[in-house]
Amino acid sequence: MTTKRKFIQSIPNEMVDPITGLKASNETELSSLLAYHHANSSIDWGSVNLYSIPYLSDKLCSSEYINCSTPFYCEYPLFSDSETVDIWGQMPADLLSFSKSENTIVLIENKIGSKFTSAATQLIRQAKFLEKSGFKNKILIVLTSELFLSKGWYLSEMQNVIDNVEGVKVFAMKWEDIFNAIESKGIN
Repeated sequence: MTTKRKFIQSIPNEMVDPITGLKASNETELSSLLAYHHANSSIDWGSVNLYSIPYLSDKLCSSEYINCSTPFYCEYPLFSDSETVDIWGQMPADLLSFSKSENTIVLIENKIGSKFTSAATQLIRQAKFLEKSGFKNKILIVLTSELFLSKGWYLSEMQNVIDNVEGVKVFAMKWEDIFNAIESKGIN
């Protein structure tokens, strides 16, 4: 059984579409459900960790950057002009949250077994988008499963961003923590 299939099978039965009742089975559906639960204040962000790179060298609470009152937008296009279109033009963020009043922008790239697109340059291109933004706190999170992180997936791409892009904080976040944070509030 593939690692991706193992993760898909581990998704709690409660992670269902509130309209159809169908269980999430891919990155896009999981991102949408995360945005839905966030909008309904169903996630206890205080119990969801962000893991620094090198992986597990340090962790902090995601509520430091994710505010329950600031919405997540799914598949938000990274607007570009003639100078930036070749870097990040037409690339959407899986989840994007930003608050001008708090001067924070959070881009979450959801990865559950797929590779980064654009010849593996996707993550660094997204980081360059954040770098150019006028926000003080620029956060790039790779949301994935412990199954992938424990095998070293996505870590080199995250380290590449840290090594080459100034002013963007890079973290890993685990789906398992999100599932537990929803369950811990009695939503499921």
